Order: sequence, then structure tokens, then C-alpha cells
Amino acid sequence: MPVDPRKPRIVLVIHGVQVGDDEEQNQHKTIKDLLLNRLGNIPLQFDTDIYRYENINDEAQKKYRKLIKLIVPTAVGEFLPINVLELIGDVVTARDDTSTAAQIRAGFKEKILQIFENGNPCYIVAHSLGTIYAFDVINELIADDRFFNRNSRLNWPVQGFVTLGSPLGISMFKKSRKKVTPLGDGTKWLRWLNYWDRNDPVVSGRIFGKTVRGYEIAEKYLNGATQQGWVIRDLPVDTGKTWLLAHVAYWGNPMVGDGLVDLVTN
Repeated sequence: MPVDPRKPRIVLVIHGVQVGDDEEQNQHKTIKDLLLNRLGNIPLQFDTDIYRYENINDEAQKKYRKLIKLIVPTAVGEFLPINVLELIGDVVTARDDTSTAAQIRAGFKEKILQIFENGNPCYIVAHSLGTIYAFDVINELIADDRFFNRNSRLNWPVQGFVTLGSPLGISMFKKSRKKVTPLGDGTKWLRWLNYWDRNDPVVSGRIFGKTVRGYEIAEKYLNGATQQGWVIRDLPVDTGKTWLLAHVAYWGNPMVGDGLVDLVTN
């Protein structure tokens, strides 16, 4: 079933490193409030949804827990705004392309295709390590001949992509992701907005060890060929926070809201 532009747009959120369980992940509600605030008087039929995978991660991390605790004292993790133990475990899961990572990708892909089959235009907002899963799934969908006709967005399961605090620019994730998958020849472009705060250690790589020299993603994933069909904009934002507090401060940021409004209304 092709996308029906007259149907409400769906903004699908995929979260990143979090504490708690699936029921506590409701970032899509914050994004909905942000969109309503920044839309002002612009009429737009839309809704937000979320793909939760925290329970999958927690189950997988049981085997890592003892090892992680030898590296990072529990007291340190409890002190930080994001539990470091959870962060390290999530990084291991995403970086090493485990069966858990494959399960998360499969579930997210299924969620996207459900929205597509209902005919709603879908826009992805991904945070932190969720951007890794979202990037991989979108590229997998592009590689499928059934989708992403370069001359018509009616068979695009994803109409636009927003990343918040993404580690996609650092080498530990870039190594197996050299370039975006090209859409081929045609007239339509897939838009990707990447928001980053210079004080965000997940973006810079400082939390993982070696700090990267640059924060931009476009220059790392594009080769300049029009056949790639992507437009990537790296958008610096000052959240007013430092370190891990900066990493979780994107959700209600007005710049992010304005960019998302522009994406879903054009």
C-alpha cells in the first residue's frame, strides 16, 4: 500500500541509552509536545509513536553485568544522570553486532513497515545509540528494491530522519558503516538532520576514550555522488548543559523542534 500524504504523519521515536524498563520510555510524548509548541498556528495532522527496546537490552546485559561492575563501580553509575553500567552494556550490544542488536533492528523495522502498510508518512527521530539501529534499518530498507523509488516518495517507508546526540561520527561505529546506501538516479532526496552539542561526550567520543577531531557526519557518509540521494545537515545546538546532561537535553530543544517542523511540513 503506498503512502497517502493525506493521512496523519507519524513521528516514530527510537530511544538510546536509558535506565528502567520499556514502560518508562515515553520520549515520544516529549517530542509531541515539542512539535505542538513549535508548530504554532501551522495546521498539521500528526501523531508520535515509540519503539522501545530497553527490556531487550536489559535481558541481554545480564551476562555483561559482572564484568562491567569490575570496570565501573556501581556507586559511580548511580551518581551519573545516565547509569554508566547501562551505557557500557548498550555500547557493547550495538558495537559488536550481537544477536540482541539484530533483534532490536528487526523489531524497529517491523514497526516502520506497520506504519507504511497503514499508508502514513513516517519520520524517524533517533537518540544516542538508537541512531545506530535507525541508520542500519533505513539503509537496509533502501537496499530493498520494493522501496525508495527515487522519483516518488509514495513507496518510501521513511520520509525523513532526525538524529540527536549520535555517536555515528566516531570510529567505533563508523568502521562497519562506510557510506549511506544510495537511492540511485532520480529527483527526490532523503533528508537527514543531525543535531549535536559540543559538550555531549557521546557525540565527541570522550566517554568511550579517544576524542574525535570533528563532530560532523555528512563529510563521513557522503561521497558527493547525486546517485546517493541523501541530504545530510549537521546542526550544532547549545543545550546549555555539560557532559551527560547535555546528552539527554535534546528532547525539548526549540532548534530541534523547528527542524522537525520543517521536515514534516515540507
